[in-house]
Amino acid sequence: MFRINRIYYAMRKSNVHTGIIVACTIAIILGGLVRVAVGQHAVTWDKIGTKRVDYTIDRDVIDLKDSPVAYNGLKLKVGEGTINIHKVTVHFVNGETQDVSLPDVLSKDNDGQFIDLKGNQRKLTKIVFWYDTKNSNKEKALVEVWARK
Repeated sequence: MFRINRIYYAMRKSNVHTGIIVACTIAIILGGLVRVAVGQHAVTWDKIGTKRVDYTIDRDVIDLKDSPVAYNGLKLKVGEGTINIHKVTVHFVNGETQDVSLPDVLSKDNDGQFIDLKGNQRKLTKIVFWYDTKNSNKEKALVEVWARK
């Protein structure tokens, strides 16, 4: 009887160790899968253009004809000065355009305006801006355009 109890406890002990090892292995595998899944959905931004805005109404074009990359959003950042936005139009490879609605005035205090591109992943040919530097500023505004993949 004593021998049977020893065998029983030995089996039970080994099952506990086996269970712990299995649980740790599963946790490591799941942790790796979560890391891979999160990495696949990481948002990346490309700086696609920089323009110095004049004091008069200015029309600038950021040309992306040779870019094979598809984007799903844009962001305008104003590094210096303040700008008056008159109009922004995004042109796509398939010939469609999207007029963008932004606040009339952008500065470093309210920059980083996100523009959601209709249709999700879109290839761009160009972005056309009509704007000027706000008259109360003595410096010309610097505008950066970023695109989200």
